[in-house]
Amino acid sequence: MNSKKAQSSMILIIIVIMIFVAMIVFLLNLAGSVNRETYTNLYVNNLLLSVMRTDTGYTDSKCKLVSDLVFCAYFTPEWRCGNERCLDLANETLHKYLGVFAKQTNSSMRYLFTVTTNTLATNEGEPITLEMGDASIKTAKATKRYSYPLVLTKSDGFNQHTLKIQLVVAKN
Repeated sequence: MNSKKAQSSMILIIIVIMIFVAMIVFLLNLAGSVNRETYTNLYVNNLLLSVMRTDTGYTDSKCKLVSDLVFCAYFTPEWRCGNERCLDLANETLHKYLGVFAKQTNSSMRYLFTVTTNTLATNEGEPITLEMGDASIKTAKATKRYSYPLVLTKSDGFNQHTLKIQLVVAKN
């Protein structure tokens, strides 16, 4: 009777070991399939989402989150958040948070943060664009670019505004 119990225990232990080995092989294969390009695109995506959700410390509804600040900078750049204009505060805040990213990665990474919408247009019919960061990324040919667009919608009274926000990260 004891030998059957010991055999059952040994078989159970072998099955558990096989399950763990199979899980390890599966996870290693999965980790190997995520290449550097995919990882960087995911990183840029998460960076943009994290920055947009960051609290600025202001209590005004137009200045509370970085995404609110971006809307304010785009539609009402002269609005005051404390003692600073919305546009200046948005520029300063984005440089602060995205500058941390540039320092953490390496000095060869540059960024361009763009905001556009189709509802406001200039005299030439082109949409108004708000850009922060290194504008040379748009024209540089020898760089590897990673970008992620984000569409945000916000209501202001009876009007609903949609902004296309894009973070472009370039590697020299």
